[in-house]
Amino acid sequence: MKKIRSMTSIDELCLYFVLPNFPQIELKKNGKEILVTRDNVDEYFQLVVHWTLIAGVRKQFEAFRQGFNSIFPIEHLKYFYPHELEQVFCGNSSIERWKIENLLESTRCDHGYTSTSRPVRWLFEILSEFEFDDQRAFLQFLTGTPRLPVGGFRMLNPPLTIVRQTAENSHDNLNPDAFLPSVMTCVNYLKLPDYSSKEILKTKLLIAIRDGQNAFLLS
Repeated sequence: MKKIRSMTSIDELCLYFVLPNFPQIELKKNGKEILVTRDNVDEYFQLVVHWTLIAGVRKQFEAFRQGFNSIFPIEHLKYFYPHELEQVFCGNSSIERWKIENLLESTRCDHGYTSTSRPVRWLFEILSEFEFDDQRAFLQFLTGTPRLPVGGFRMLNPPLTIVRQTAENSHDNLNPDAFLPSVMTCVNYLKLPDYSSKEILKTKLLIAIRDGQNAFLLS
């Protein structure tokens, strides 16, 4: 029985010292004429990485650096530890569950709701029970980003605002349980129907944050 080779030789791949998918860019002098072999494959990988991450994007990074420095002096970044910089630029990645009292003190209610309204209290209870993935989905749905700023909900600007969502037409007999919550992400604005039970609110909220967060249908 003829033995099948399990590995193709580097020499048989017909690779040359050019950037993958960009044959006009030589990784070294006369790269178009230099075949990648077992003897020089390490050098080839190093040059591909260098061009992809450094040389090939040097102009773009310098333009970004100049723009960033015009707003915030880059030299001031040295005063932060790496984990602090991650929080400043990416927000809070904490996986702790949200507390109802923190949500209460950080939220504004308007247009038919107060902090004691039944759907608002249900919402806070549901949010306080959320696991990490649902927290991220809710934040993405509400704010457009999956993380809170440093300081949590109280640092949202504008603050989380919850209002009563009503039907767009004038029919009074429309059941709020038939609607999904919607948002205005630019102002952290949650439009919440007056659901008849906590269970229905949770079901509708999960549908919205999981299936509707990337669509304008729920804005």
